[in-house]
Amino acid sequence: MVMFAPDKLQDFQLFSTAHLVFIGVMIFTILLIFMFRKELRGNKSTKQAIRWGFLGILILSEGSYQFWSLAHGIWDPRWHLPLQLCSISSFAIIYLLLKPSEARFQIVYFIALIPPFLAVLTPDLLYGHPHYRFFQFFIHHITLLAAVFFYLIVEKYRPKLFSIIKAALFINLLALPISYLNKKIGANYMFLEGPPVTSTPLSWFGGGLWYIVNLEIVMIVAFTLTYLPFVLTKKAVHLR
Repeated sequence: MVMFAPDKLQDFQLFSTAHLVFIGVMIFTILLIFMFRKELRGNKSTKQAIRWGFLGILILSEGSYQFWSLAHGIWDPRWHLPLQLCSISSFAIIYLLLKPSEARFQIVYFIALIPPFLAVLTPDLLYGHPHYRFFQFFIHHITLLAAVFFYLIVEKYRPKLFSIIKAALFINLLALPISYLNKKIGANYMFLEGPPVTSTPLSWFGGGLWYIVNLEIVMIVAFTLTYLPFVLTKKAVHLR
């Protein structure tokens, strides 16, 4: 089938109709969680079903992508290892879904909110609609966001200020071995070696050492802005 062929539909267009539809799906999904937050808080079985639904989607999404790559003979350690930040966020959220706790949410909130959101807005994606990879990419990243907002809005988990430092340390500790692997195999996981080929905000970060410095600065700024609503008003904390 054309939608599964690795050499077809390589025509993704930023802000095309299909792309805008999935941006709309992302916004609508978050709004649904907010609108039905009170009903969900009082229904343990529904919350459990949603948790298992998120878990199933994330596992099926990552598993199907690996299977698709292997089945078509295009799997390459330079591109298909689950070492991008959104893949790392996926594992963190899967762990949170299996063992929910506000302590685990502290890091998940910071690493799994902004990256999937930016990935939906400006995807590093080759395949366009209606390719399998197109659907897999958006469904996966929207599920990551939905899981974060589920724990934020329904379960009322809250990040703490010190968790900005914890999340930044977590990312930097992961970056060290991943950067080493990148250099060994010619990969660019976590975009540590430079911006992606497609046009994204990372393209503005310069090159060499300045690129890494800008990554660090933007990470801290993004984490701080992500925490800002909980500083500005107590109403934002309770979301009542």
